[in-house]
Amino acid sequence: MNNFAILGFLRALQQHNSKPWMDQHREEYLEAKAGFANLISQLLAGLQQSDPGLHGVTAAECLFRINKNDFSKKGEPPYKGHFGAGMSPGGRHSPYANYVLVLEPGGKSRAGGGIRKPGAKQLDLIREEIDYSPGELQGILQEPAFYATFGDLRGVQRKSAPKGYGKAHPEIALLRHTGFQVLRYFSDEEVCSPDFINKLTLLYRQVKPLHDFLNRSVTEET
Repeated sequence: MNNFAILGFLRALQQHNSKPWMDQHREEYLEAKAGFANLISQLLAGLQQSDPGLHGVTAAECLFRINKNDFSKKGEPPYKGHFGAGMSPGGRHSPYANYVLVLEPGGKSRAGGGIRKPGAKQLDLIREEIDYSPGELQGILQEPAFYATFGDLRGVQRKSAPKGYGKAHPEIALLRHTGFQVLRYFSDEEVCSPDFINKLTLLYRQVKPLHDFLNRSVTEET
């Protein structure tokens, strides 16, 4: 299945997001899921050549469930309107940085990397590394080609300095971050273009220095 068909299935799911509809279109769902898994397998094959930590990781270990995990909100649609994957040593839920890919219609497809929501211990370790290696992470994020692709870090910044760091710390802007992820969005036309995989491969190469920094930081935890 090509990416055009995958986006088509997701577009229909967003319009008819219910279990009865999904039950009636299960074969189409399985075909779309298999197509997305094949795309992730191709990306992993390329990534494993430049990132040894991904050796042995399979697409199945990287795919996120399409079912929503939060069933407490009654009346909410039961399924996500996208396919997503996090390619990381140990799979999508490991403490290491993820190469991210999300396919979602309407120009909402995105790719990038980092650690979106580090746990408390991970966050402490990343902040320690920022403190111990002043200017290194900022240099990665501000490298001209990197910044032109991704812009600023995504996610929440604390309003105050985290415990143990003064507000005059030279790296305070980075220390206030509670997540360290970068993303680039793609139009549906880009997702369906023949060179989409090549674009992703180049993008992930740009992300690797960020991953090297973050994974070095959290290694103490694993």
